[in-house]
Order: sequence, then structure tokens, then C-alpha cells
Amino acid sequence: MLTKSGEEALPKVRKTCPKCGYEEAYFWVQQTRAADEPPTRFYKCVRCGYVWREYE
Repeated sequence: MLTKSGEEALPKVRKTCPKCGYEEAYFWVQQTRAADEPPTRFYKCVRCGYVWREYE
């Protein structure tokens, strides 16, 4: 999701990108598995745009 100025409209966190090593990423949470399992956290690097996920 982008704002009118073309920037991501997602919150940022300090998270190291596994691809470029930059230490800031956008994040969002999505239910990708059964409802009784925890949601999946997705991250997108602010610098290179690489997207990865983490499960609890």
C-alpha cells in the first residue's frame, strides 16, 4: 500500500534484512494458516524492497 507521495503506508521496525543487511523494514501481519495458529509476520526492507516472513 502506497501513500499519495509514493511511500509505503506500513509501520517500520528495526529488523535486519537478510539480503542487504539494512536495519529497517516495513511490517504487516496476515493469517496464512489455520485460525488456531498464530499469524505470519511479513517484512519488507526499506532499502532494497526484499520481502520475507517469520512464523511464531
